[in-house]
Amino acid sequence: MIRPVTQQAHLHPSRAAGAAAAPVPAEPQESFRSSDFSLERALEATSQQAASLAEKLAQEEHVSGEVLVKLQPGFSAADLTTFAYDYGAKLLRRYEIPAPMLQKFGGDLVQLRLPEGLSVAQAIAAMGLDGRVLCAESNDILHAVVDQPTLSPDPVLSDDLDSKLWGLRNVGQEGGTEGVDCKATLAWNISTGSREGPVVAVIDTGVDYNHADLRNNIWNNPGETPDGSDNDGNGVVDDIHGYNGVNNSGDPMDDNGHGTHVAGTIAAEGNNGDGIVGLNWQAQVMAAKFLADTGSGTTADAIECVLYTTAKGARITSNSWAGDKYNQILCDALGAAPALHICAAGNEGYDNDVRPVYPANYQLPNIISVAAHDNKDRLARFSNRGEKSVHLAAPGVDIYSAKPGGEYQTLSGTSMAAPHVTGVATLIASTYPGASNDDIKRRILSGVDPMPPEFGRRLITGGRLNAYKALENDTAPPAAASDLASSEVSPRQVSLAWTATGDDGTAGKANGYELRYSEFPIVEGAPEPGQLAFDDAAVIRLDQPKDPGSRETVTVKLPPSGRARKFYFALRVVDNVGNRSPLTVTEVDVPPMPVIFEDTMDAPGRLAPEGKWALVDEPGREKVWTDSPEGDYSQGTDASLTSDTISLQGWKNTRLYVDVKNDIEPRHDAFTVEVYGKQWWSTKWRSVAEVDGISDWRNLEVDLSDYDGQDVKVRFRMKSDDSRNRDGAYVDNLVITGEREG
Repeated sequence: MIRPVTQQAHLHPSRAAGAAAAPVPAEPQESFRSSDFSLERALEATSQQAASLAEKLAQEEHVSGEVLVKLQPGFSAADLTTFAYDYGAKLLRRYEIPAPMLQKFGGDLVQLRLPEGLSVAQAIAAMGLDGRVLCAESNDILHAVVDQPTLSPDPVLSDDLDSKLWGLRNVGQEGGTEGVDCKATLAWNISTGSREGPVVAVIDTGVDYNHADLRNNIWNNPGETPDGSDNDGNGVVDDIHGYNGVNNSGDPMDDNGHGTHVAGTIAAEGNNGDGIVGLNWQAQVMAAKFLADTGSGTTADAIECVLYTTAKGARITSNSWAGDKYNQILCDALGAAPALHICAAGNEGYDNDVRPVYPANYQLPNIISVAAHDNKDRLARFSNRGEKSVHLAAPGVDIYSAKPGGEYQTLSGTSMAAPHVTGVATLIASTYPGASNDDIKRRILSGVDPMPPEFGRRLITGGRLNAYKALENDTAPPAAASDLASSEVSPRQVSLAWTATGDDGTAGKANGYELRYSEFPIVEGAPEPGQLAFDDAAVIRLDQPKDPGSRETVTVKLPPSGRARKFYFALRVVDNVGNRSPLTVTEVDVPPMPVIFEDTMDAPGRLAPEGKWALVDEPGREKVWTDSPEGDYSQGTDASLTSDTISLQGWKNTRLYVDVKNDIEPRHDAFTVEVYGKQWWSTKWRSVAEVDGISDWRNLEVDLSDYDGQDVKVRFRMKSDDSRNRDGAYVDNLVITGEREG
């Protein structure tokens, strides 16, 4: 991805991508106005929401005067005419949703140009009251992001595996650490790709399809002939090698360089005596251009490229671009597409767990988010990371690849890391044609090489890409760690021990462990009532496995409780291609500890709700409290869940613990933990912790020692502004602990 470069977004007439162009209705007559919808009434009712949204949009890049609208399915041309007329809008485009996406996408999609006097914020707010609308979004600007562009051309070299390609083979050149690469040369002993294999789409700035290292690996549209006609009837003339969403043409030539560089890493032709080599010596690269020569483009055009690549059968997509605004319609399009999407994590140095970047942060099963590492096994200084949101790292610093015009250049960024993973995903899909998205993703994530802990702990897998491990033909699962048992137990922690097995049964070193725990029995597959599926239990991170027969140990920290509890720990051994051992489960009885206050929240107790706060069922937790039990929280929410008085008299070093899960609009809405007590000269409510963004269940720990010796109250407060609603907050298991004075 390239650092954001502001661009004035272009406008274009309606177009189609995947299927035949949908006609734009003629200007409507007055009789087409809907009798069930009044824009005037909707604007009046949503004025406060629109004002709030306008403030946010003023800080966000988007196309002025345009909205994307997802409508209820089944709209006719006349229905669309009526809908557009109700807003005084012009229909710029009706998207044709390809057949493979229809059911999952679940609606019609249009792009509207709003009339003078109706702002984007006003339209989106008003559409929230329109029963025909499922979702409305601004047409956001997206960017490719390169951290360190090197624009001077390098000479064409005769050796395909040039020493500059350290990401493929690192022997210590340029001061790097030997072996810190993606093991491409080993992987090529298994596969070098296929020109009859899966189609990989580069959704980017286009691709130089005439480049000497790419021209033989470019996809050719089997339904199109370069004769100036739309032979395949999809509304695009001469889309021989892909689609150009910037000008709605069939020529996706790269006028920036970013997309060609990405394509070179994925599939520069191998063993041709020219320039460089990509992960795939042979491939079918489809070019889908929505980023202009400046490296910027619109969400409307990005969606069109997703639809086009789906209609034309892309199996894998490369997405080295991003924006920092959540766009539900783009998320829906990517989620409905059958392809596996490889996404750059971003170049701002963010923790994506806290400050998300999209599309990498969409919680979709068909997305892999990729950070960048250098040739010394370090996360790049610019790379975004996230213990719960970024899957793995790949080479992304000083990456040498193709440049338009038959040249080559060196670039850095997570944009350069993502295509390494895309290349490996394409090799897997080529070698194992029946592999599902889950199969490919599991191979890639299970086969990582561990990074040093200071970097690995910032990634879901803890590691970096290994093409050879991901590609290996291995159907033998590891043996189960059948002797898993507790070795030491206290109220706050449990020590577990077991004997390491192997990669294939008990032979060879396994590649990883999956250890989870719960207060409910953990099972593989669908759980019965009172049980919990393995994938829904809490995760415990572990080091890499030791040699077979070695003794493994781990200490698990537990949240405090004054109750005697039974915990279930479940362990699976994983090999490098994602084969998993049978599940081993052990039960551990954990003794209670002294606590000041405890509410398990499994029934109404010492917490008083206001507003919509209510108890709801939660898998593996019985009941939990949430601020929005019926769906997303409302605009202008300010509601609390408040305890009765809790005495901290006679206690010191007090601490509060509570389990929290949240989906809250970052930087605008917030869930706070507040304490009512005395500090300095005043007694009042004060915030002691605040969360927003998206996070699964975790135990939040708060220091209450400033309130030692007092009588206090605790409340959980959900507060939102007047626009953009999310799922809200969930809380469970409130405990306060301390040490007795004296």
